[in-house]
Formats: sequence, C-alpha cells, structure tokens
Amino acid sequence: MGKYTIIILLLMAMMALSVSCGSRSSGKSESIDGTYVYQDGISRSVVTISGENWIMKTQFGAPGYYGSDAKYDSGKVKGNTLYYSGVFEYGKVSGRTLRLAGRSYHKQ
Repeated sequence: MGKYTIIILLLMAMMALSVSCGSRSSGKSESIDGTYVYQDGISRSVVTISGENWIMKTQFGAPGYYGSDAKYDSGKVKGNTLYYSGVFEYGKVSGRTLRLAGRSYHKQ
C-alpha cells in the first residue's frame, strides 16, 4: 500500500467517525417550557417555566374556592433542573412531569 492510499483511508475513517458522532448529538428533546399544575384538597400550585426562569404561585382553600392571597416563589432553570435562589436544587422535569418537594406536577 502506498502512503497516499493510507492517508486517504485515514481521512475517510475520520470523516465517517465525525458523521456518526454528529448524528448522535442532533436528537431533539422536548422543551420543558410550559405550565405545570399540582392540586390537592387544600391547595393548588402552578409552576410556569420559561427559558432560564421559573415562577410558582400557590393558593390555599378548597378546589374552586381558592383565596385571593397567594404565595409566590421563583428561581432559575439549568437543563431540566429548577434551582431556588439560583443555588439550591428545588425540582426536576422528566418528560411531562415536574417533581418538586415530593409532589408531581403535570404539564398542561
């Protein structure tokens, strides 16, 4: 085998490897942006994720009779993880479910 043949084979192998590595990373993942809701007998919480930020509104009372007072929390999003005060891990999104403080919030 001549040295040009070896060089061509090496270049072809490098191109094939480059193409196969690129195709693995091009898979699209669903955006986690949206509204997630949790409701029980005494409260209703709505978490809205938009880009790098999240905000949560919690109201207390019976379903359909939530008071006008609400508690708000907010923080940052990195990847699929929600952070409180930008530092403390607060929740994580998997598929269409947000797990936060032991509760499952479902994407609307």
